[in-house]
Formats: sequence, C-alpha cells, structure tokens
Amino acid sequence: MTEVLVLVDHVDGEVKKVTYELLTAARRIGEPSAVVVGEPGTAGKLSEALGSYGAAKVYAAESAEAAEFLVTPQVDVLSALAGSASPAAVLVPASVDGKEVAGRLAIRLGSGLLSEVVDVDGEGVASHSLFGGTYDAKAKVTQGTPVITVLPGSIE
Repeated sequence: MTEVLVLVDHVDGEVKKVTYELLTAARRIGEPSAVVVGEPGTAGKLSEALGSYGAAKVYAAESAEAAEFLVTPQVDVLSALAGSASPAAVLVPASVDGKEVAGRLAIRLGSGLLSEVVDVDGEGVASHSLFGGTYDAKAKVTQGTPVITVLPGSIE
C-alpha cells in the first residue's frame, strides 16, 4: 500500500482534532504516515495518539529552532519526505499556516494543489463544498504528488 504523508497539527504536546481527520482521510488513499515537526521530544509525546488513529509510521523532524520559523521547517521536511518516500498524497490542515505550507510545497514539488477539500475518496478525488454547500465539486490532481488541504470538521 502506498504511503500518504499527514502533517500533524499540534499545540503544547496535544494533537489537534483535524490531524485525526487527516489520518482518517489518508487511510482511504493508502497507508497514513504522520509527520511531526517541532521541538525535541514532541514526537515522543504524540506517537501513541497518532498510532491509535491509524498512523503506520511517525516521522519526527525535531529541532530547537523549529518554533522560530513560521512554515519553512514544515515545507522543508515534507518536501524531503515526498522526494524519498514517493507518497500517494500529502495531506495538510486547511488552517492559515497549513494553506501556506501546502502552496509552497506544491510549487517545490511541481505538483497540483487541492485546497479546502471536505472529503477524499480512494482514487484521490477530492470533494469541495461551494457557496455554503449549494454546489459540490470534485477535482483530482493530474501532475505530481497531490497536495491536499482538508477543512477542519469535515471528515468524521
């Protein structure tokens, strides 16, 4: 099964709920691998929770300087992992920082970006809810590794 990279959103040693939603969506596409970027010891605190929600692997990118930069460390780590692991997709929370990470990552990888999706199927087709749910649209990346931002609260 192909690996799917999931950027872990965390605060004060706690995983944010959107990360669990991303792991659920990742299982539809392939084998979820959590990517933790933070200060030393962060991944150790989060590994058990991530594993219980289906993360087959946990990549830890820890540095004392990680908190000093806004999104560059996440982009660097995801870019390096995407180059070595050849994932089926990269899932990122659709937060302000997450969308910045996803945009920069898609450019670095020369890949397509699907932003603010509400669901993803097994083929990597993303669903978008438009105009307050009046319209539904589906999209799929046609070039490179799909980089997908998922809206918090959209996946059970």
